[in-house]
Amino acid sequence: MTGLGLASIGDHGALNIRLPEKLADIWIDRDLSWLDFNQRVLAEALDERTPLLERAKFLAIFTANLDEFFMKRVSVLRQGSGEQQRALLRQVREKLLPMLCAQADCYRKTVVPGLAKHGVLLRRWDELTVHQQDEASDYFDACVSAALTPLVIDPEHPFPFLSNLSTSLTFRLNDPEDGESMFARVKVPGVLKNWIPLSGELDAGQTLFIPLYEVIRGNIHKLYEGMTISGMTLLRITRDAEVELDDDSSAEVRDLVREQIRQRRYEPIVRLEFGPGADPLIKQTLRERFQLLPSDVYDMTEEVDFTTLFEIASLPIHELRDRPWTPLQHPSLPETSTGFFFCYSVRRRAGTPSLRQLRRKH
Repeated sequence: MTGLGLASIGDHGALNIRLPEKLADIWIDRDLSWLDFNQRVLAEALDERTPLLERAKFLAIFTANLDEFFMKRVSVLRQGSGEQQRALLRQVREKLLPMLCAQADCYRKTVVPGLAKHGVLLRRWDELTVHQQDEASDYFDACVSAALTPLVIDPEHPFPFLSNLSTSLTFRLNDPEDGESMFARVKVPGVLKNWIPLSGELDAGQTLFIPLYEVIRGNIHKLYEGMTISGMTLLRITRDAEVELDDDSSAEVRDLVREQIRQRRYEPIVRLEFGPGADPLIKQTLRERFQLLPSDVYDMTEEVDFTTLFEIASLPIHELRDRPWTPLQHPSLPETSTGFFFCYSVRRRAGTPSLRQLRRKH
């Protein structure tokens, strides 16, 4: 676009101005530049020199950064109606999709098999043996079931609230007796561990982990007895989290921020992420319900929330982590635990020049 730049200036993103041709050729939009930064984070996960658990950690950091980007920046860009902002949103998506593919490939083709070689098995429900499924079901009955709230989505009840960055299982319910069909939703609770360890039928030195949502999926029939379940769909939503304060308000800033944070829970949804094999009808229904464009929907080929890998990355396997780094005392500083600024204040009383005098001197 010669002579036309998308200038992300100020809190409200793209500004509809024409830039001089020389400036337009070298202008780097701040939102696209931010994606370049996060791509460098992803590069740490893709780097073969990075220890395996550290690679899993960088996959999680990449997603955590991206969540903030959508909550703070994409939500602002979506508020505009100009062609330049729409073009910038298209550029964001085009730039992001290859990164998401690289992230998924790194997880499935590198992290999962690499950890398996070191005795850490990351499995889905269908990959478990019957005995392991029974063990996971026992865990579901003892620890998970009580934390779930099974809901039915129908015209007679309000649409269930989906909290920001929450993961849910959505599916179709069919009553065999009267043939009635409806949607249902179960939220994956955030108060439990995201990766459940299993111990059955493993070789010595092996540890097996299964995602919490897979344990729920494998036992979802217990919550809807007598119903036929189909179209199982894993989804995750992202809401606008931008806080704007009213400068004309006479209320204290602390009260304004508290109110904005309370209202943030109900801000519009700006991104829908679906797991593999999502039901097309559920996808379309939710997109229309939240008034989203197809470009606001992301089909994830692996995990919908890679931040859960922080739990895996914290495993105490030292050979798969960075070597511990111990900071060293600089030789020119005195060996004291009181800190540099305390040392300077002591020397100052002994007659050393003040910071103001040093600035004047130089």
